[in-house]
Parts: sequence; C-alpha cells; structure tokens
Amino acid sequence: MMVAIIASAQFSEPGFYRVHNVLSDDYICIRGTHYERSTNPDAFWPCIKMLSDSDQIADPGSIIYIPEMGQTSLCAQGVSTYLLTGLMLEILPAQVMEGGLPTYIAKTQYNNFPCIFRDYGNGLTAGTIEGPESHWWIEPVNEGSMDTSFLGVKPINEAVCDTDGWYWTTMCCDFPFVLPVDGGVEGAYTVNEVKMGYDSLYYAAPVQLCGQGDTVPAATPVLLKCKAAYASGNKIIPVASIANRMAMPIVNDLLMGNYFSVFNNHCSFTDLTVTKDYYPAQATKASDDNLALGVDAEGRLGFYPMPEGTYMAANTAWLSMKTLELEGVTAVYLGEVPVQEPDPIVIAKGDINGDNTINITDVGRLISFVISDPSSEEKVSEDNSDDDPDGAFIIEAADVNGDGLVNITDVGRLISILLDNAGVEQ
Repeated sequence: MMVAIIASAQFSEPGFYRVHNVLSDDYICIRGTHYERSTNPDAFWPCIKMLSDSDQIADPGSIIYIPEMGQTSLCAQGVSTYLLTGLMLEILPAQVMEGGLPTYIAKTQYNNFPCIFRDYGNGLTAGTIEGPESHWWIEPVNEGSMDTSFLGVKPINEAVCDTDGWYWTTMCCDFPFVLPVDGGVEGAYTVNEVKMGYDSLYYAAPVQLCGQGDTVPAATPVLLKCKAAYASGNKIIPVASIANRMAMPIVNDLLMGNYFSVFNNHCSFTDLTVTKDYYPAQATKASDDNLALGVDAEGRLGFYPMPEGTYMAANTAWLSMKTLELEGVTAVYLGEVPVQEPDPIVIAKGDINGDNTINITDVGRLISFVISDPSSEEKVSEDNSDDDPDGAFIIEAADVNGDGLVNITDVGRLISILLDNAGVEQ
C-alpha cells in the first residue's frame, strides 16, 4: 500500500501536477508576467506566487504541466516559466523523503552559482543551502480521481443563487476538463444572444455546451452551473494534454476570457517585505464593452461593468458587447427573457358579432342562431362559430344571462337590455 502511495505522489511522465512545498505547505501558482532581468532569479517572482491549499484548489494556475525532469519548464495557463524568465529550471529528485513521500529540488544558474528555489512561508525565494524549505512534493492531478485530482469552482457569489437554487460562475483555463458525474457542476454554458424583455431590460439565457460526464475543450470561456456555495463542492477534473494557448482573447459565442490579471507579490529574494503589483501582458483592461458576471444591489445575477481603471479577473469569462450594437447597456441579467402575459380578452355579453356595440344587429344574429336548430341548447364551451353561415358569432357573448347555455332565454334577455337602454349603443 505504501509503495502505491509513494508511486502516485511523484513525477512519472509528462502531465499535470501540483507542486507543493514541504516546509510552508504552500503551492506554486503561475501568474503569467515577466521581469526585466532574465538572467536573475528575481525573474521568477513576477510569474510565480505561493498559495495556501484553500486558495490553490480553485486556481487553474496551480495545475502545472511538467514535460520532463532535468532541464525543463513549468507550463500553465498558456505560458511557461522559460518564456517568462528566459531561464530553464532543473528539477531533480532530492535525496530525502518527507512525510514518507519522495521530494524534489528545483534550481537554476546565476553567475555560475546554483540557486535553489525555496519557500519559508513568505513566497518563493532562492538560495544555495538545501533544506525542507527547498524540498517539493510533485503531486499528479491527471489521474481522474474526483477525490484528489480536481480543481474546485467558486461561485461568483456564495450567498446568491438563481430561482432554481443553482450557483453560477465563469471559467477559462488552458486545459480541457471533465465535469464529473455527481461532482457538483451541473453543466458548462455559453451565451449566443442578448434580448430585451417586455420590461425594457436585457437578458442572456445560458445555452448548454456540456453536461456531466462531458469534456469542456481547452481555452473555452464558459459559464458553470454549480450545486454548492463552496469550491470543494464543485469539482472539475483536468484531462489530456496542455493546450498552451498563447493568443488572447479567447472567444466562445459572446463570451470572452483570459488567464491572468493584476496581482500582488514580493519582488526580491533579498527583502521579502517589498511587494508590488504586477500587470501581466495578457491581462485585459476593463471597458464598457466587457461585462463581468456578478450580483447587483438587488441580488440579481447578471453581467455588469467593472470599475473604471480595473482589469478583468483572471481565469474568468465575461460578456462581450462589442458586436451587439447595444449602446449604453450596463446590465444584462442572467436568465430567460421574461414575456409579458397578454391582457385577458373581455367579452361583452350581448355583443354577438364582436363589433364592440350592442344593438338590434346582435338580436338578429342571436335569433338566427337559436332558430337554426331550435331542438338543441348550445353549450358556451363549444365553439360553434364555424358552423354559422351568416358571419361572425361569438358564442360566449351569446350567453347573455350567463347560465352556460345559448337559447331563447338569451334572446329575451338581450331585447330587455336594449329596451332598458332606450336604444343607446353600449
């Protein structure tokens, strides 16, 4: 049993892994920007951030493709550490076990000196001494297990669900993923049109692309319909090989997406107290054309503009208004377009021919109808108008006294109405 556990917690072949520090218990997440000095280990700080287990479980940047041991690169979200830094990593087995599991070290060369990457709990740094802080577990995530090899999905708002009790969020990542049966994610959706309802508000009805058991293609921005209000209750499983898409933005009908946004990280291995905001080249700045999924002050799920000067969030999809020619629209609600119920038709008793007046013509039409078959009393629920040779005849209006039948009694009642009104048309 222990042999099987150890074998499943190490690098075995090219695939998806999580890289987990022994000392800090944090995970490497790729953030996708670069640094000015490509020959200095400082180049790694803007593209790698350490996240706790509770944070990394919902971050696609923690799903890292490792192609090989030795001279290699960490790949995630359409980029690689080599493309971002100009430096190769050398990943080698460490000579110690930690927690009964094999560990690895990662290093690079700087001025002909080896720099070993480590984490004391403050973020990735580099040094020359090997210890627990420089030992890493490499944990496979592409074995298909819903218990250990999943990425959690956080709803856009854990306190707000739709009228059917479902939570919603968006996702955009560079690997294909399965929606496991009973994993909490009911389906992946897109938006292909925006319509105005009778209330003059705009609505987008989600269109399903994939259900449980299906695979969402890589680099596809989607809406996800979720059962749980927390990430670990909504599971997706990375599969197949990395897409490593470089082009941005990615488009799926009216949804667009990206992998990176602005983030804060430390900027020097000599002074961990120094931090700064990094702006990945792939980040998308907010605009009036990009509406992000959110909740308004009334608790309504929909797509709304981001604050001016901000950036669209990483790993998300948003509604692109560029091709819709709907100027000034600042809210598109998530759901079916509401249709106003038609006003009920009010049928005036005695207006037999439906001309909106009650007069002698209606008496003639009613008499004609009754004497055409004096042996029968027609029920109001039966539509006899097609059998009337003389033209329009509204049988509901012919039941003048409201007893559910059309007969000679209704003729008498209609004549009384006309006499009481002294010939006034109603």
